[in-house]
Amino acid sequence: MRRKIFTYTCFFEGQQEEMYFKYVSKLIKHIRPEVGIKLNKTSKLNTLAKSSTEVPKIAVFDYDCELATFENRVKTCKKSKIRIFYTSLNFDLWLLLHKEKFTKNVSDNADYIPRIRKVYNLNKTDNIKEEKIINKILSQITLDDVKFAIKNCNEIMNDKLEADKLKIGKDFEYYPNPSMSIQEFFEGVLKELGM
Repeated sequence: MRRKIFTYTCFFEGQQEEMYFKYVSKLIKHIRPEVGIKLNKTSKLNTLAKSSTEVPKIAVFDYDCELATFENRVKTCKKSKIRIFYTSLNFDLWLLLHKEKFTKNVSDNADYIPRIRKVYNLNKTDNIKEEKIINKILSQITLDDVKFAIKNCNEIMNDKLEADKLKIGKDFEYYPNPSMSIQEFFEGVLKELGM
């Protein structure tokens, strides 16, 4: 059987995102050993934007209550044909959606943390951005949980009202939180693999 390798050149905003993508790649490989997901990381979005690689480029970043930064990143990606996978407010929402459908609009990046600690059975003082704690969270995620998160994201996005749509430039649309596109990456890979 011929090995199928999905290769991407990536910008990850943070450690959570990078560790998560690598972890899900391992989950897929465990079930489908003939499949590999190779993530060539660049440390800066501008480096990725200037890269002349033929490998598909992706950027994974958050809204983080920083509209100007978010808009600049989107514009950089659109200009350089980089596929955008974002979460709003932040990646914690994506992690939470693996265990429950969370549709509440939050106003601060830290608002997800108590719920993350609860659903992942963490201590009340655990720093969810710390590598050891990220690994503890990831160890509780299965491929079925990834599918559940995709389903939850799609339902959230399908319930959005056209009137609430926000735009950056002519062709990038997003919504107030909760809002995301990160599920599109994993949904696309799983569909291509028939999983």
